[in-house]
Amino acid sequence: MLSAMNRNDDANENGSYIDLHIHSNYSDGLFSPQKIIEVARERRLKAISITDHDTVAASAIAAELGPQYGIEVISGIEISITCKDCEVHLLGYFIDAQSGPIRQYTQMLMDSREARARKIVNVLRRQGVDISYELVADKANGSPIGRPHIAEVLVEEGYVFSSYEAFQKYLGEDKPADIPKLSIEPKKAVEMIKDAGGLAFIAHPATIDCCEEALKKLVSYGLDGLETIHPKHNSDLQHYFRRVAKQYGLLESGGSDCHGGRDGMVMLGALPVPFAFLERMKDRLN
Repeated sequence: MLSAMNRNDDANENGSYIDLHIHSNYSDGLFSPQKIIEVARERRLKAISITDHDTVAASAIAAELGPQYGIEVISGIEISITCKDCEVHLLGYFIDAQSGPIRQYTQMLMDSREARARKIVNVLRRQGVDISYELVADKANGSPIGRPHIAEVLVEEGYVFSSYEAFQKYLGEDKPADIPKLSIEPKKAVEMIKDAGGLAFIAHPATIDCCEEALKKLVSYGLDGLETIHPKHNSDLQHYFRRVAKQYGLLESGGSDCHGGRDGMVMLGALPVPFAFLERMKDRLN
């Protein structure tokens, strides 16, 4: 990863790199939209996309700030779907944040996340963990509530030593407070992104258990691309998914999946994602 960062810094003097997978404090990241823009300029990125889970609020703010810093901001969102009994994340790029389908979806997900958080808090109480929903809501500060917010409260209230322990003990898969989140149908998700004027990409395909089956199904629904460059993809996986993208006539995307250092590293701009990816996406739209 360090070598990737060095290549990025050396070759990025001409602003040739981009980061199209970033999370802000409007979902489960730590950085504000302004901080993301500032770090992007420090890393000499030419373009970014904030792809928060189920909300476009930060993306809209960043779009207004971008020109002041010489950063092109692509509107984005990350949507969870269930395909063949496994979870798949879709990245939507160039979406119109004011489109009816997107506004309805984000409101529906905001409501469902609140209900899910209340259920998780109730389960935790039965486990002897006495935290309140109000503490969790305060931690989210108006953004869609996610498990990382609950994990932070558990740390602050002294029930665990770290967010990692919170997931290992309570919030992770098959743990006592593993409450599933709302997921929409794959075809509907792709159609929603396209109805909003955007392009639909599969995020970090290496993390998908049923990747090949999901890919074929989503391609039949009009999938536009595949995230080939991601921290979970080593060099071999990058080459593999680039071949897969070519096989299916898909575009490529890439990004750091930065959450602002929640995992101990500030990954924003750390991977050499070429600006050519973005140019091809624009060509597809045109």
